[in-house]
Amino acid sequence: MRRWLTGLVAGICGCGLAVCCLRADEPVRLLTGSALQKALQSSVSWSADNVPLRSQLESLRQQTGILVLRDRRLDPRFPVSVDTGFVPRAVVLQQLAGAIPQCHSVVTDSYVLLGPADRVGRLPVLLKLVSEQLNSWKKLPSNRLPRKAFGDIQPAWLAGAEPREILERAAAECGIELENPELLSHDVWDAASLPRMTFAELACLVLVQFDLQPELSVDKAVVRLRPIDPGAVLELKHSVSVRQKPLVQEAWQQLHADAALKWSSANVVLSGGIDLQGELLGILQSTAQARPTEAPVTGDSLRTRLFQLMGERVTVEYLVQEFRKNRIVIEIEGEETAEVRAVLKAQVDLAVVREKLPGLKFFPALFGRQFRRVEVRDDRVLLGL
Repeated sequence: MRRWLTGLVAGICGCGLAVCCLRADEPVRLLTGSALQKALQSSVSWSADNVPLRSQLESLRQQTGILVLRDRRLDPRFPVSVDTGFVPRAVVLQQLAGAIPQCHSVVTDSYVLLGPADRVGRLPVLLKLVSEQLNSWKKLPSNRLPRKAFGDIQPAWLAGAEPREILERAAAECGIELENPELLSHDVWDAASLPRMTFAELACLVLVQFDLQPELSVDKAVVRLRPIDPGAVLELKHSVSVRQKPLVQEAWQQLHADAALKWSSANVVLSGGIDLQGELLGILQSTAQARPTEAPVTGDSLRTRLFQLMGERVTVEYLVQEFRKNRIVIEIEGEETAEVRAVLKAQVDLAVVREKLPGLKFFPALFGRQFRRVEVRDDRVLLGL
């Protein structure tokens, strides 16, 4: 068995809900919000050969503040083999999920959830629904609803906790009454500590794994548990940028040409079931994260562009800095590691690039003695030992 992680600071934290590696007494330093989204877009290389899912998530947890949770319905012992190359962390997670039968990943503002492909996409929809319901709660007078009912809590539990117990304890902390908690079937989870979130958000995370959803009362601090109805029609409005709109339209047309989207200047409205809504949210998220082409190659490609350098000898680090100053993207696997830092101090003989060469030949000639991998793409150069 082999397992290794290279690249920039390793970017995936593993923690399952059914089997979790995080002790409740450990300090929580987890990326959320824009910091999480940014971290997911930075690149790493991740390889694993027949390593159990549980082991991968446990080892990766030590490397980063990105929290990756495993749906209780995934087998933590399932052996996973992946070799991603140098790709964004979000792509690493997609490939990891793709290596598990009928598995998919979804990203929230606080964590990533791996789960059954036909179920896990419901989580973002439930979070959107309770967000709208929480906004209604916030408008109620304080004598009708305690402020702590929609305030943030720090969910954590010890090994052996049951999901029903977890929700009942959190509800009591927030002054919320739970209806129908008996719908939660018996299960036993290991210890966990999650980012700060509202009770309603925690309820979504727990309940979606049982095909249940929370429903907030209109005028009091009561949350009712009920089964998810895949056939119920929801009409939801989603924000969309001008840049996203054509990308969303194209992707949606390919998937669901018969399900019409209603567009306004900055929004799109869809009427459909929870699974259809989940597909649209997935498209909106992926198109929002799509990287625009960097400015240096708007009109040509680094592969065909001609380059030439004059001089004698300079360090690799100096060259990389100069290219970056000129807005040429150079990505180096494991740039912060001691091994790579040593290579960056090495001298490069510029005699090998005194003649004009296309980027496809120029960069391998320039960096080929220091790096085994020199990959020239249209918009960037990737270097690796």
